[in-house]
Amino acid sequence: MFNFFKQKIPRTSAEKIEDILDVLERGGVIRGTQIPEHILRPPMSHQVSASEHVYFAVRSVAADGRQHVMQYAFVDDRGNVALSAFVRSSSPATLFGGAASEDLSTEPMDEATFAVLAARICRGATLVAFHRVLQSGLLPGGAATGAAGGECAWRRFQTVARRKGIRLSRHEPLALNDCLLKLGMAPLESDDAAVRALAIRRLWRKLDNIE
Repeated sequence: MFNFFKQKIPRTSAEKIEDILDVLERGGVIRGTQIPEHILRPPMSHQVSASEHVYFAVRSVAADGRQHVMQYAFVDDRGNVALSAFVRSSSPATLFGGAASEDLSTEPMDEATFAVLAARICRGATLVAFHRVLQSGLLPGGAATGAAGGECAWRRFQTVARRKGIRLSRHEPLALNDCLLKLGMAPLESDDAAVRALAIRRLWRKLDNIE
């Protein structure tokens, strides 16, 4: 008897990366390490934003003596979450942005795979973060160097606030929620990096309208 059922050949890491890049090229969204079995072409062709901003946020979610897990999120000008991933790092980094948690809903992505994806998303874009220097320093080297430039939403808000007479406290640090509330916008209710990146985009576009 002939065996008509062929055994599925495991895909290599390089092939998996190509699948993820194909999804991003078509305007799709990747979360964690899950790759869809079938890639459906969207009803409309991929639209490139005129300003080509990429809003991003990074936060620490877990750490011990051997590893560090970070969450990275990237949002485009249209408000699409291009990538939200937990990444396992062997490099030491300072905890920030809330308490660490050992309970992760998905297996973290390895550094090498994430570096390829981040470089592709950031290439030629203007990166916008709430604290540009701190956040950009947490990106893979290829992602930071491949970007067209960087902007700081925290610094821009302060410049606009002084010009428009918005009162700021000199005795307390200016957080993202402070900026949102000062402009009559809803504050963040989650520490998730994707939610934060979306809020940075909202703040940046609001400042566009004020200036």
